[in-house]
Amino acid sequence: MTMALPENDRWYEIANVGEIPSPALAFYPERIEENIRRMIRIAGSAGRLRPHVKTHKTAEIVRLQLKHGIAKFKCSTIAEAEMTAAAGAPDVLLAMQPVGPAITRFFALKRAFPNTMLGAIVDSEDVIGQIARAAASAGMNACLWLDVNSGMNRTGIAPGDEAARLYRLIHETPGLSVGGLHDYDGHIHASDVAARTSQCDSEYAPVEAMIEAIRQAGVPGPATVAGGSPTFPIHAKRPGVELSPGTPLLWDAGYGSAYGDLDFLVAAVLVGRIVSKPAAGKICLDLGTKAVASEM
Repeated sequence: MTMALPENDRWYEIANVGEIPSPALAFYPERIEENIRRMIRIAGSAGRLRPHVKTHKTAEIVRLQLKHGIAKFKCSTIAEAEMTAAAGAPDVLLAMQPVGPAITRFFALKRAFPNTMLGAIVDSEDVIGQIARAAASAGMNACLWLDVNSGMNRTGIAPGDEAARLYRLIHETPGLSVGGLHDYDGHIHASDVAARTSQCDSEYAPVEAMIEAIRQAGVPGPATVAGGSPTFPIHAKRPGVELSPGTPLLWDAGYGSAYGDLDFLVAAVLVGRIVSKPAAGKICLDLGTKAVASEM
């Protein structure tokens, strides 16, 4: 589709909107690329970024990031991992512990995309064992990252001795290699940047202590993937930490109003039409809750 990007506050206007079926989500590549550049500036280099694909789930946006030197990505589902690998990503982390049939699908995906380093997070000794057995059966190696719970209380294991033991277990188990630690702090969303920084630093401190303990034990020091969109600039100040923002690629009004310290461009708009005027003062849109999730 062809889009007009006038140099004014009506950048979102679409030149050929009459040709676009609705409802639709329109992406603006120039604005997405500017957001990518801003993400890289915050991170310090493209190599420190492992952006999440869950916001857009779109191969073209993955390719835009590859164009700017971003080579590592994070995803939530096997389907997202397949899309990202098919787009040419050399390194993809499945940030959801594979269980049940997902373990089989994980190895099938590794077989289908041998040029992509595909990893997964884990937080359970039982699942580590299951994946190790599946790796042996498949004649393959699996790269696993230990999922650390620093306060979100959704998945992961609390940083400490038991978490360090699981990290060593991954390292020592045949058929497995350890990628590092995964620490998602999506529960931190204070609008005030000082409050957000204080909470982020406080909750990450036990993770840092565990990393040092692992190194002192003679195990290879773990890489770390940390942060969501509100906290990735905070983690960017920690040497060696990979950053995994997702929302800045497209941005939105909610994040824009909540996080004044984050300067990104809205890069997508919803296209809808009035399909009926059933009564005075009422309209019916094709952009309803059957088409667009309503949680935001």
